Amino acid sequence: MVLSTAAISQQLIPIVGPEQVLLLSEASLLSAPEQILDQGALPTYIVYPRTQAELAAVMAVAHQQRWRLLVCGHASKLHWGGLTQQIDLVVCTQGLQRVVAHATGDLTVTVEAGLSLATLQAKLAPFRQHVALDPAYAETATLGGLIATRDGGSLRHRYGSLRDMCIGITFIRADGQSTKAGGRVVKNVAGYDLMKLMTGAFGTLGVIAEVTLRLYPLPEVSQTVVIGGTEADITALTRILLKSTLTPMAVDLLSAAAIPSSTVEGELALAVRFQSVEESVVAQCDRMLKLAQGCSSCTLSGDLDTDFWQQLTQQFWQVPQPSALVCKFGVLPAQSTQFLAQFDRYCQQQQITGWGRIYAGSGTGVLRLEQEGIGKNPSPGVEWIRELRSHCQNAHGFLTVLDAPPVLKRSLDVWGYPGNALASMKQLKQQFDPHNILNPDRFVGGI
Repeated sequence: MVLSTAAISQQLIPIVGPEQVLLLSEASLLSAPEQILDQGALPTYIVYPRTQAELAAVMAVAHQQRWRLLVCGHASKLHWGGLTQQIDLVVCTQGLQRVVAHATGDLTVTVEAGLSLATLQAKLAPFRQHVALDPAYAETATLGGLIATRDGGSLRHRYGSLRDMCIGITFIRADGQSTKAGGRVVKNVAGYDLMKLMTGAFGTLGVIAEVTLRLYPLPEVSQTVVIGGTEADITALTRILLKSTLTPMAVDLLSAAAIPSSTVEGELALAVRFQSVEESVVAQCDRMLKLAQGCSSCTLSGDLDTDFWQQLTQQFWQVPQPSALVCKFGVLPAQSTQFLAQFDRYCQQQQITGWGRIYAGSGTGVLRLEQEGIGKNPSPGVEWIRELRSHCQNAHGFLTVLDAPPVLKRSLDVWGYPGNALASMKQLKQQFDPHNILNPDRFVGGI
């Protein structure tokens, strides 16, 4: 069903006003809808609610009319996950941008979900506080989108994942009812832990409207030690580091192609970031360099430190391209270096340009592969995914395709979930969204 002008005028404009309902063709938000939609006509309209009450009212109408919705913030990660079908209306939450409460002494902040992470960090900076995340597309990503996709980054080594940082949430159910869980204080054990349920659900269980996040003090100094070496060298060094008393903020393993230029050389590299008071950072970097004696190494400070991590992130998270695919994966941490070395060898054998990055403490990471032509002929890409997914599963892990040309996504299961919880997931979906109107087909098993 494609919404008519009459339906919009009668039901949505009275809720949000005529200036907040636009033709999708006139909105710059979805520049390439074919990256998201699989079948059926494109939705005609996009609606921008400005308050949580307006969002709830829009959801109530959509539920009553059985409109299938595509929900987004700034759409920076809409090309992740499965292709959706037969969407009737796009609902954009970027109008929800209030900072509801900032408890500086308690190190918590409550904000609406349409606020971008970059804007929130700028608001927190004068208080010497920050949200400890370094996700993909950090300049445009909204808080709601980050939680929906569970996108964190390298800083999870020290601060934990988004599930640990989100201590309260308000979301709008498929029927338009507002639901709250958690609270605004760190030590809060009341009610069901719906924060963890909503984190990583790709907007299929409800529309996130407001979140309360744990904050951390901004560090005084930041330095990074980058070490290059053989697979055996980096394996041994990583094991020693993770068992030591050193307290790095980030510990990333990099494949050879992913090592930023003008740093180090080697089969693999280890990037270790320390952030604290100056005396502690200098002492820990010196100790790290002593552990790495015999390997290629360098220390980055100030702008060089910042530029290194920005370059590393941008290398993996570029604008979607028809010649590239990006995967999130996980293996046992003890097998991280072995997997990266296997990945490099596989890319060389297949003549693929490939970059690999693993967060050493958790064993999760990102792969990016590029080769001209996979946007037209998906067969090679499908075979790469099958091979790499097999390697991950043999290492007791997983591999999920986040970004890929639509023709490739249609040719495989992007999630590749081998577990036994799919039936439970579908039951939850049925309870939260019985008519399947929220981001249909985007999640595991076509949820």
